[in-house]
Amino acid sequence: MEQNISEVLVLEEGQTPPPGTTVPPRQIRWDDTFSYVANPDRFCRENLKKYGPIFNTGVFGGKTIFVGSARANQMVFNGDLQYTEIALPDTTMDMFGEYSLFQRPDLHRQRKSALRPGLTGRFLEGYIPHINQAIAHGLQNWNIPGRIKLYPEVEKICFDVLTPLLLGVKLDDSDRQSFEGLALSSKAELKALYKTYFDGFYGLLRWNSPLTAYGRGMKARIQLLEFMRTVIQRTKAAEENINMTTDFLGMMLASQKENPDGVFSDALIENQCLLQLWASDYEISGLISSLIYQLGRHPEVLQKLRKEQGNFSSFSAEQLKQMVFLEATIKETLRTLPPSSTAKRRLTKSVILDGVLYAKGCSVMAEPRLAHIMAEHFPKPDKFEPERFLPPRNEGRMYEFIPFGGGVHACLGAQMAMVVTKIFAAHLLRLFDWQLTKAATFVQFPLKKLKDDYEISLQKCESLM
Repeated sequence: MEQNISEVLVLEEGQTPPPGTTVPPRQIRWDDTFSYVANPDRFCRENLKKYGPIFNTGVFGGKTIFVGSARANQMVFNGDLQYTEIALPDTTMDMFGEYSLFQRPDLHRQRKSALRPGLTGRFLEGYIPHINQAIAHGLQNWNIPGRIKLYPEVEKICFDVLTPLLLGVKLDDSDRQSFEGLALSSKAELKALYKTYFDGFYGLLRWNSPLTAYGRGMKARIQLLEFMRTVIQRTKAAEENINMTTDFLGMMLASQKENPDGVFSDALIENQCLLQLWASDYEISGLISSLIYQLGRHPEVLQKLRKEQGNFSSFSAEQLKQMVFLEATIKETLRTLPPSSTAKRRLTKSVILDGVLYAKGCSVMAEPRLAHIMAEHFPKPDKFEPERFLPPRNEGRMYEFIPFGGGVHACLGAQMAMVVTKIFAAHLLRLFDWQLTKAATFVQFPLKKLKDDYEISLQKCESLM
C-alpha cells in the first residue's frame, strides 16, 4: 500500500503552512539520548502517555520526531527521494560502509531488487532442509534435565544455521580444514570480532582510535571484510560453476559471473556478506529466545501450539505456511518485544500530514515501541494474545505492525527470520518442556535481547516420555 503523495503536503522553500497547522508536542531535553538508550520501551511508553503517538525528542542530537500512528509511519517510510533521506549517526553509517543499502539512495532499489531473491521465494524454500537439519543437530546438545543460558545457546544454533546459508561455508572448530585459507581460525574469534564491530555502531565519538568503541569497531570491520574476502576467494577457487540456489553468497557470485558489469561488484558482495550474517544472527537469535521466554510466561499459548503441531509431520514450505497459530505467536512476540527501532530519516523538505508540520531539517523515526502499544492499533496492548493476528480480529495491519520496518528500507531478511523461527519453535515444542527461572532481564539497546546470563530449566517433553 503506497501512500498517495497528495495526502502528504510537501511545502516548497518559503511556502507558508496552511492556517491551523500544528507542530509536534514536547520540548527536547538534554538527556533524551541517555534516557532512550537506557530503556527505549520505557521512554516510548511514558511519552506516548503524556503526548500521544507523535512527539519531539533530542535523541541522537538535533530534533528527532518519534511517530507511532499508522499514517505517520507510512509517511516516514515512503518519503525517500521525495522529502526524506537516511539520517543514521555518522558512526553507524561508517560501520555499514558505502556499499550498504543505507548508502547511495539512488542505487538502493536496484541493489535491493538484486539481493532479494537470495533470501525469499524458491531460494528460501530450498534452504529449509539445511535449516531443519542444523537446528535438530544443535538441539541434541541441550542437556536435559538441566538449565541452559537461553540466548547464548540459541545463538550457537542460529550461527550454525545461518553461516552456511549466507556464506556457503560450514565452520567447525573441531575440523581445522573448515578454516583453511580463511583469515580467522575459530568461530569464537569471528563472533568476538562481530561483537566489537556491533559495539562501534553507536560509538559516541567518531574518533578512529583503539580508545573508542568506534575505533575498535572500524578495526573489526576491516578484519571482518578480510575474512569475507577470503571466503569469497575460496568459493571461487573451489567451484567452477557456482550454484546460485544453495546459499546467499552463491546467488551473488553466480549473478556477478553472468553479468560482470552489473550490481554485484566484489566490494558490494563482501560488504553484504558481512552485514547479512551480522543482522540475521543477532535479530533471529533475539527473536527466538524472546519467543521461548514468552511461551514460558504463557503456558496456555504453548499448549495451543502443541495441538497445532500435531497436524504436521514435516517442515516443508507448504506445511510451514499452514502453521498459522505459530506465525501469529511469533508476530505477537515481535509486537510485545520489538528488537529495535526503524532507520531514522531526515526531512529534506517540510511536509504536513493530518495538520501536523514536520519541518525541514528535523529527523523522523517510526518507532515500533510506540506503534505496537497503541490501543487504536492493538486493543488491550499489554496482553499477550496471538489470536489478535488471526481472523476475525486481523490486527497488525500494514504500518501498524512494523517490527521489520517498512517502505524501501524494510528488512531484507524478514521472510528468512520467520522461517528459521518457525522451524526452531516446532522442534522445541516437540522435544522440550521448560520453565522460567526468574523474571527476564534484557539488553535494551541497540537491539533488545535477553541478557546472556538468563536461564531456563529444561525437561524432556512429557508426550515423549
